[in-house]
Amino acid sequence: MFQKVLVIDDSPVSAELAEKVLAQQYPGAPVDVLYAQRGVDAFERLQAAQPELIFLSDSLPDLSAEAVCLRLLSDPMTAGIPVCIANNSGQADALEDRFSNVRKVLPKPVGRDAWAELLARMVAAPKVERHAGDPHFHDPARSAFSGHTGFFQIQAALQMAHGDRLTGVLRFFVSRTPVELYVSKGRFVFASTRNYPLYCRDSPAILDQASLGQVMEAQLGQSVSGCPMFLYLGLKGLLPQEEVVPLIREHGHRLFSALWTIGRVAFEFERMDTLPDFAAKFPASGDDADNWVLVSLRHIRMEQLPLPLRIGTNGSPVYTRRGTEMVQRLRLTERESRFAAGVNGAESLLSLAKRTGVDLAEAQAMVFRFTTLGVMDYWSGMGLPGAALPAMAARRRA
Repeated sequence: MFQKVLVIDDSPVSAELAEKVLAQQYPGAPVDVLYAQRGVDAFERLQAAQPELIFLSDSLPDLSAEAVCLRLLSDPMTAGIPVCIANNSGQADALEDRFSNVRKVLPKPVGRDAWAELLARMVAAPKVERHAGDPHFHDPARSAFSGHTGFFQIQAALQMAHGDRLTGVLRFFVSRTPVELYVSKGRFVFASTRNYPLYCRDSPAILDQASLGQVMEAQLGQSVSGCPMFLYLGLKGLLPQEEVVPLIREHGHRLFSALWTIGRVAFEFERMDTLPDFAAKFPASGDDADNWVLVSLRHIRMEQLPLPLRIGTNGSPVYTRRGTEMVQRLRLTERESRFAAGVNGAESLLSLAKRTGVDLAEAQAMVFRFTTLGVMDYWSGMGLPGAALPAMAARRRA
């Protein structure tokens, strides 16, 4: 059975159809359908998530299907993922013979029956052994708690570490190496990972004082120990000290934001007597779990999210029972405060955004942040609470 399916298509219809077919064929199964409209977006998802199946359109706006298949084969971590191609141009038929990862080419449009047959065939097919990557060793006896985001919210894990004043590392097991959040006596230090390409995605940093060799040395060190490359360069005097702390905090939040874009993942907290040297001397944040998560959520763009988590425009935000109390504890930006103060539960998102002077896309992002934190629900145009966010609502009830 699949846990994650990645649909790469410039139209969301394919992803929506995949979700419906999977829900019908495997009711109750924890399957995440990830979606990317462009090839470059797909490879961003692949940095964090490892799908069992890729459904690829041959008419992407940026990359050809051939280029995508070739790049997938060039990486040992993705070479074994089966690819099925939706053929719109009539030129993709030859790819099934040319590339070992292409299992099936289907003519567009792909209907429900074709999707169902394809999924049944792929489930029954022998699984290709994946490249294991570098193993991550730790002592299971030190596990303070563990769980899965299919049953518990991400922030619930942070709240447990914060409330119990734990010291150690909270690991979220994504595809290549874990996303690791270092915690000192319940205070959040920073998030890091040994996967430095994921760590540096969308990075605005310019390393003009370090040579290429020094940057590569820092990247190698991060791939071995998890020490953020910016911290390593700072200790070497290659980054101004006043820039090191904000850089590491920003990249840690940016990294952590990927957890909301890749579907459900397992997590575990490993208790430690003392943190590794590179984390032990770093100043911890004063944020509680909700505020730490809020900063991370600000790095998410709607197009990065799976379709069920995206906020539509035909609905109305409304405070939850505890929302008005919770929002008082959040450190909001001026625009977030203005938007939150304008929510009355009876006004459409379109009208609310206009009245509060917030761009509609920004308003959608704000509603996502507030619903994720449990401050608000989003009522769809059908009058159903949370109908725009079924997966999120289900997790909150769990």
